Amino acid sequence: MVINIFAQSIPRRILAALFSIYVVTYLTTAVVVYSGVRASMLESDATALNRLADLKYEQLVDVIAAQARDLTAWSELDVMNDLVSDDIDKRVTLTLEALKRLYGLTGAIYAFDAAGKLLASTRSDQPHAHDVRIPPQWQNNERGLAFVDKGPDPMWGGDVVALSMPVFANFDHAYRVGTLVLTYPWSSIERLLLSAGNEMVLLEKSGDVRVLAANPGDLAERVKLDGAKLFEGGVSNAFVIGRSVPRDGLIKDWRLVMLHRSDIATRPLNWVAVELVLLGAFLGIPIVFFGRWLSHRLTAPIADLTRVVSEIADTDKLDARVPVTSSDELGSLARSFNRMTDNLEKTTFEREQFVRELAALNQTLEAKIAARTEELEVAIRAQRRLIGDISHEIKSPLARLSIALGLAFRSADADRPRQFDRIEKEIENISALASELLTLARLDETAAPLKFAPLALDRLIQQIIEDAAYESPARARDVIFHGEPMTLLGNADLLRRAIENVVRNAIFYTTEKTPIEISLSRTAPEIASIEVADRGPGVPAAALGHLFEPFYRVDAARTRATGGAGVGLAICQRVVQLHGGVARARNNAPHGLIVAIELPMGTMYPGTGDSPASNIGSPAGTQI
Repeated sequence: MVINIFAQSIPRRILAALFSIYVVTYLTTAVVVYSGVRASMLESDATALNRLADLKYEQLVDVIAAQARDLTAWSELDVMNDLVSDDIDKRVTLTLEALKRLYGLTGAIYAFDAAGKLLASTRSDQPHAHDVRIPPQWQNNERGLAFVDKGPDPMWGGDVVALSMPVFANFDHAYRVGTLVLTYPWSSIERLLLSAGNEMVLLEKSGDVRVLAANPGDLAERVKLDGAKLFEGGVSNAFVIGRSVPRDGLIKDWRLVMLHRSDIATRPLNWVAVELVLLGAFLGIPIVFFGRWLSHRLTAPIADLTRVVSEIADTDKLDARVPVTSSDELGSLARSFNRMTDNLEKTTFEREQFVRELAALNQTLEAKIAARTEELEVAIRAQRRLIGDISHEIKSPLARLSIALGLAFRSADADRPRQFDRIEKEIENISALASELLTLARLDETAAPLKFAPLALDRLIQQIIEDAAYESPARARDVIFHGEPMTLLGNADLLRRAIENVVRNAIFYTTEKTPIEISLSRTAPEIASIEVADRGPGVPAAALGHLFEPFYRVDAARTRATGGAGVGLAICQRVVQLHGGVARARNNAPHGLIVAIELPMGTMYPGTGDSPASNIGSPAGTQI
């Protein structure tokens, strides 16, 4: 809908283009700014979390290190020599209790002799010393301090970390008199690290990474990173992550990870986004007004041009002109349009004058053509009537002359004059000529459609060849027929007459043992072609177009000794035209003549045995 509104006019398109450029540019800039600010805020938040995690971890390191220093100093006290005598006077127990009160320890201190039996502790409810021995995880076979990771307190219960320190006698530093163990409650570590305002995870890596503590408890699962990636530096899309810097010491395998939800960290950006949208809308208002003014200013000459063109189209008046208001490209367009209308106005005036003159000449020419046509029609009708009358008039005397000649033959003796034979021959020629003239006149005057019937075209041609061979036995082997069986709807008598005239001409104008080829084929899917090719003298190229004209005769090379009248090919062409076809003639190479008769396929049936005519056919390549 919006696109259709903007597509209605050029000013709206220009306005839409300017506004689109502004929107795309501003959105791109806003996205870049928003992304940059967001990345900067997340990076700043990550840096702050790194510092906080490192500070917390450093506090934990200091606490554990202080506990380790105190335990080391306590193991060197003189009272620890009483571990050899099973602390009979309870001096070690009193000393441990005093140390706990003095240092405000939240855990417990245990003293074991060299055999691992508990001799003293800061717990008043401790079981009898003879019944308790040092737990395996607290045993320390080294000379230095040992740190025990988070685990349940075997002496009392609850999670603790423990420091185990061997105790050697003051009188012989190589003689081990027992072991001091200091426990630090895990709850104290959690209070130190985990605060209500921060989300953090304490990890330990001694092979596999395990979660020692988390706030809240399911935080490690919600981060959607496995322990190794969370420990070593993986990235989460939902959280900003800060990690403590690893340090050497008792808890070097521990890593404190601080987390902050990304949406909370970037919450101030919501106002930035709102401000960017408001700024874009505020800046878009003057751009819309400026674009509207600019588009109308730019398209005003086009509007004038459109108005003038519409006026010319509605009124057909070419005297309207476009006002030229500038010298830029639009002004050049207006000047060019005005020059064009000037030329069109002149051309239109000249054309109208020429049309009037041409109309007057056309009326005169039409009158002359009508008069000439009427004269030609009268002459043609007179010619046809004359030919018919002459033919009829010739027929009657010829018939009487033939009867008289017959009677003369009967009364004459055996040595009758040779002139009788000559008279008989001439009578036959004149009779044939009269028959051809009558046929031509009837074909020209026919108005009703001919009666067509299915006929085997190949069989008809073969019968014509057989008749010609009967009349000229010496030429029987010269005529060769090639064709495929096919059936045609046509007038058998007329087609026989037309094809027979062509075949007889080919036989007459060629010498004995000169081949004459007759072919029947389809030159196109709907065209049947009959070609009669001889190797006679041929005709000049200029005469080819006149061969089918009545009474046309070529030079002596193509005439009979009896003086042919040139009506046979005219009859052939008229018959073929009545069947909807065409007849053509062309010279054969190197010499001779080819007469081609083409009949439309619409009146044909393939000679396959399914035609409505009888299945009469002759094999291709028949020779007579």
